[in-house]
Amino acid sequence: MRTPIQRFAPTALVWIFAGATLAFAPTACRTAPPVAPTPAPAAVTAPVVAPAPASDAPAAPTPRAELQEHRTWTFAAAAPTVTFDNQFPCARLNRCEEVAPHDYRITITPENEPINPSPWFAFRVRAEAPTDITVRFVIATKTARPRPRLSADGVTWTRATDAQWDGKQGAAECVLRMQAGPATTWVASNDILGNDRLTAWSDALAARTGATMETFGTSTGGRALRMFTFDASAPEDWVIVIGRQHPPEVSGSVGLMAFMDEVTGDSARATEFRAAFRVALVPVVNPDGVHEGQWRSTLGAIDPNRDWGPFTQPETVALRDAILAIRRRPGARIWLALDFHGTNKDILYTPLEDDRTSPPKFASAWVAAIQARFPDYEVENTSTHNATEWTFKRWAFETLGAPGITYELGSATPHDRIRKIVSGAADEAMRLLLAAKQ
Repeated sequence: MRTPIQRFAPTALVWIFAGATLAFAPTACRTAPPVAPTPAPAAVTAPVVAPAPASDAPAAPTPRAELQEHRTWTFAAAAPTVTFDNQFPCARLNRCEEVAPHDYRITITPENEPINPSPWFAFRVRAEAPTDITVRFVIATKTARPRPRLSADGVTWTRATDAQWDGKQGAAECVLRMQAGPATTWVASNDILGNDRLTAWSDALAARTGATMETFGTSTGGRALRMFTFDASAPEDWVIVIGRQHPPEVSGSVGLMAFMDEVTGDSARATEFRAAFRVALVPVVNPDGVHEGQWRSTLGAIDPNRDWGPFTQPETVALRDAILAIRRRPGARIWLALDFHGTNKDILYTPLEDDRTSPPKFASAWVAAIQARFPDYEVENTSTHNATEWTFKRWAFETLGAPGITYELGSATPHDRIRKIVSGAADEAMRLLLAAKQ
């Protein structure tokens, strides 16, 4: 068994793929069940690079994510009574304690360590009567301190103002000043865009366009891994776009939805494109992580976007097998593999050897086209970021020969801006792919 982590207290087809003070008791943890090994698919010749050789080292124990305890904290030492809870999908709140009347300290910790420093939190607050409260955040990562967003319904969000939030990057403790009342206030590090809303959106998109849906696997937690196929009457020319490998990256989902809405829209370009290409969409690769409000990992405590070589997780194994099954279809070709993410800025991570992809130099042409379309918007890109890591974009290039691209959208970028830029980027991608096919 893995020793529990000790944490500090306050201190293409197109796949397109938030009385007395109660004494604090440490949050109990439960572990995800181990994952049964998944058989590898039939051998497929990789067009560029052979798979890495297997290690002779003995197998390490199966890692397991530590799951937070879902509960309600009630504080009645000073009227009115105030409650905090994390009893909803996508929530994350590991500890809550009252340090003074209507002054609370919360602790946010990840599901496993080491882990990428991209913290996620989401919780609800209520008070029996309107009252001003102070919430002190202790976030178990060295630097990142995301400014909270507040919502009255869990759907429409507003970022905390400068007057409400005192949270410098790297601060040991950050402070949110807010009013709580009988109506629930949701607090999260970004808008909550969970499995339920993504399922509703993708189902509606499929119904509108006549796309088909299949379950191509199940997650560690038993959740369906769903793939949508658009324009099955088109030739066997595919673009693959996936999303939500990392649970907190809501801005990536906003970009994915904008991309797909453009590709399936009524424009002349989109209509021409759908006659020439098939589109497959995997909106959520890591549904367990999204549901559990995790920072990065699957329930197996593995970053799925570092598992596209080891293939230790059922989610990446199932998606790999589904993509390779498409690749083996007679006459099939995958033209683009696009993976939507969110980070601290808008940036595209492009193939290291852009001239060797098929089609060649698609990524550089796409970046230039987006920049020309939006001259007042700086299109950042790099080919060296995580070039040696087992990411989806690396696997897409080395195994499929396709341009694998990670499209990152800033977590603080306004969603209207994301939709505008990504819709334009989708139009430019369709234009370039149509031209490359001629």
